[in-house]
Amino acid sequence: MKPAPIIDLHEDISYYYISGAEGLEFGLEEFDKDMPKRHADIPKFKKAHVKLIFSSVFYLLPTLSLKTRGRIRALTPKAACLTALEHIKVYYRLVDAYPNDLTLILSEEDIYEVMEGDKIGFLISMEGAYALEDVEDLQIYYNLGIRSLQLTWNLGNKYAAPCTATKDYGLTDEGVELIQKANRLGVIVDLAHASKKTHLEAAETSKLPLINSHVNPRKMHETPRNIDDEMYEAIRKTGGVAGFMCALIGGENDIEAYARNIIYVYENFGPDIIAIGTDYFGLINTKTPKGLEDITKFRKLFELLIEKGMSEEDVEKLAYKNALRVILEHAKRWK
Repeated sequence: MKPAPIIDLHEDISYYYISGAEGLEFGLEEFDKDMPKRHADIPKFKKAHVKLIFSSVFYLLPTLSLKTRGRIRALTPKAACLTALEHIKVYYRLVDAYPNDLTLILSEEDIYEVMEGDKIGFLISMEGAYALEDVEDLQIYYNLGIRSLQLTWNLGNKYAAPCTATKDYGLTDEGVELIQKANRLGVIVDLAHASKKTHLEAAETSKLPLINSHVNPRKMHETPRNIDDEMYEAIRKTGGVAGFMCALIGGENDIEAYARNIIYVYENFGPDIIAIGTDYFGLINTKTPKGLEDITKFRKLFELLIEKGMSEEDVEKLAYKNALRVILEHAKRWK
């Protein structure tokens, strides 16, 4: 098939630099170098025909946990506002450092420019609403460039319950207000890491399509982090998309297992919900699926899916068309 553009719904590029590549199988290097084993960089993005990346602000800080025997590393949302600003600055600095290759996605026009041109777009996405002390703070982060908001990570907050919640309280009143505010601004609401009740209530609240940026079906790998059929259906009904991540796929942890996850959702929920959400740079102490070690390997995935019976048109929907449709629907509201 003709190389399709790729939109990736989740990469933790700023965390890679701020953490010093902690927990990854490769070290630090300038972003314009084609570094061996690195999940992605400018040369790999260009080779893979990547056009737009949801560039995550994963601003939780390492701390100590004594809750679980043998596990001492944990994360905390302390100093979330200041830490978030540092992550946002990383994306601005990368764009400043490589102005011929990278650009920020801030307007509808920016989307068309990266899809039709040679630059790669960073759409800055906030991984968890911990930095928002008030719903109206979203306006401030929007002004700084945030165009997608994940309600939670694995820690609960005053807006929504996470997938790890002992008691699934779903959306709070403030969570409802936050989604309504996001809809008015055109900020894409992301349900990755959110609980089942949060998924279902968000789907009833949002007037715009929802995404779950990086996830896999629980039917293929049973874990709270993945989502069940009812949650996929809730996203589908909003016209939204779910991105497949390079972890928690079950099976042999290879490209075949990853493809089986896609085929399952494709066959049960149709071609309009599927998208890519690698979680590259965020796969801490986690091996990538064999055959998907970096973003350039996705060409092999697309060929494999066609061999398994998907049409070229539906593979293009997976690669970029579904995500692009959702982004453009929100971008109409960007000022």
